[in-house]
Amino acid sequence: MQNYQNLITKPSAIPQAQPVPGRGMTANNAGGYGWTVDEWTQLDRFLVLGSATGTFYVGAKDLTKQNVDAIKRAIALDGARVVARIVEISTAGRAPSNDPALFALALAAAADEPATRAAALEALPQVARIPTHLFHFMAYLKPLRGFGRQVRRAVKRWYHEKSDLDLAYAMTKYQSRDGWSHGDLIRLLHLKPVTDGQDLLFEHALEREAGAMPPREAA
Repeated sequence: MQNYQNLITKPSAIPQAQPVPGRGMTANNAGGYGWTVDEWTQLDRFLVLGSATGTFYVGAKDLTKQNVDAIKRAIALDGARVVARIVEISTAGRAPSNDPALFALALAAAADEPATRAAALEALPQVARIPTHLFHFMAYLKPLRGFGRQVRRAVKRWYHEKSDLDLAYAMTKYQSRDGWSHGDLIRLLHLKPVTDGQDLLFEHALEREAGAMPPREAA
């Protein structure tokens, strides 16, 4: 007699290398199968965990590509939702590093949809809260798009909306990171001071002779 009962495998006994039928499983990096993760879950994982060190099963480069592809799909589905989620996780301090949020924001700032790009740049001061964050964001953004009018406006707002005291603290404590400095941003984006304090701070950052500063912009 053929024992058909032995050919019926319970889900709990299915090997890892085989998917559970009808459960929406996909191949994973460990060579087995796992539950399918959508773009929004992948976005959250990246924002909190990043991918710079990889995992036991996949290297940092491949893991980052997987995350970038998922984030781009999420941006294409709902760019405003992506930006809102970036801001939410970044400002709540839920991640050990802010770099994933800055990188995801740069991807959104380089999106095809103009409204998504505008939303990402509008959120810049919330995600890039200190100059180190701003320099990281610019480093991420550079290979993705040019520094046009929208980027210039966003960075200008980052400087101009701070009080002279807060800006002095930020510019002296965080002078440069990742090959970027305040002077680089001032020159590249043609930023102009709007207060006497910014006059002095920008001049110091540019390391230029007095009188070489651009004229002050009207408040």
